[in-house]
Amino acid sequence: MLTTFDPARGVALTFAALSALALAACGNGNDAADTPSAVASPTEAATVEAPAFAPQALAAMDARLEALVANQDRSGLVLLMARHGQVEHVSTAGYASVADGTPMTADTLVRIASMTKPVTAAAIMILVEDGVLSLADPVATYIPAFANARVATSTSVDDSYEIPTESLSRPITIEDLLTHTSGIGYIFDYETNLGAAYIGNDIYQGGPEITMDQRMETLAGLPLYFQPGERWYYSFSNDVLGHVVAVASGQSLESFKQERIFGPLGMTSTSYFPNEALRERLATLYTHDDLGDMVAVEGSADQAALAPFEAGGAGLFSTTNDYFRFAQMLLNGGELDGVRVLSEDSVAAMTTAHVQADRLPAGMAGIDMAFGYSLSVIHDGPGDHPLRRFGDFGWGGYFDTNFVVSPSTGTVAIIMAQELPGASTGETTGARDVFDPLVYAAIPVES
Repeated sequence: MLTTFDPARGVALTFAALSALALAACGNGNDAADTPSAVASPTEAATVEAPAFAPQALAAMDARLEALVANQDRSGLVLLMARHGQVEHVSTAGYASVADGTPMTADTLVRIASMTKPVTAAAIMILVEDGVLSLADPVATYIPAFANARVATSTSVDDSYEIPTESLSRPITIEDLLTHTSGIGYIFDYETNLGAAYIGNDIYQGGPEITMDQRMETLAGLPLYFQPGERWYYSFSNDVLGHVVAVASGQSLESFKQERIFGPLGMTSTSYFPNEALRERLATLYTHDDLGDMVAVEGSADQAALAPFEAGGAGLFSTTNDYFRFAQMLLNGGELDGVRVLSEDSVAAMTTAHVQADRLPAGMAGIDMAFGYSLSVIHDGPGDHPLRRFGDFGWGGYFDTNFVVSPSTGTVAIIMAQELPGASTGETTGARDVFDPLVYAAIPVES
């Protein structure tokens, strides 16, 4: 499998105990007070600027990541914390390559998997602003094979060993794809006959001899799980959007993103096809085997590094520093360093809770995680969100990466690791498991 994270793991955020934070907070804080120069003159007002993040929590963050590496839960991790546009703390631990002793840094190249999806959504919104396409456009306008899509009436085969289907009640639209309400499936349904059909026709498989047009025809020939718009289902939708970008713009997806997103934002280390210099900075991909040991993934099994095509839902390589620039652009309402990539209206549309509890899985609804345009968004729903604030948005990736943008606190946080889910990965503690507790413990309570 090339990309994307397991939805059951991704939506069920793990809130671990914060004992490390309490331990880090215990210590002698009187050193400065014992120094005469630290005592303010009675006639002089002392001005102390409040730190962007709680120092004790940042120290605990560093210690927690180091512990994950020491325990061989992960080979290496990076956690970047920025506030009001300034990178305030970068916590690093472990190695990009254990064998070579190469340290993991914010400039280490990593496979970002489904963190590609918000970038593809941004590309679509640029084309909407350009007047090239509309969110209400049928997907079949750009990929004709979807005009003949059928909808499964059962996820099991009938007596003739076929999935029974019915006609579309309406066309799949661009907006359906952005919100993952298209009805298209993915490669994580191991329980139904329909899921087996998607796994057996995985569009991420195959070499350069298979064109993206052919991959889309294969996908369009598989029954949808439900009528468009009916509910949310994590899917190949962004891969379809990526091909729409290519068709509508007349450029390759790589070329369009470089010209309209990566170049303007100064994301010089982000690409589907990293050159030799970038690949020298690529982190080794690890997994946990049957014995619970952390082992490097063989090169032939590193499908992300070998992919010969641009997938809108996956496949990008980037760095923590580069992805920060994309996330900060979203927090800024579409611009960075005086360069506007998206309009404020487009960013607002991307981060609006378009799909709410009535169409979401219980795991997402239970933590008030709604869905915008290829982004999760915390909204005022029926669930409980003990850490994230209203309006916070972000997404994660299959190889254990995640990011969150918190508009109410001006915070951007990104964590990167490189773990291919293996036989015993679930028995380890990963980057996404510790991300929210570490990040939100560092944001001052008054924010």
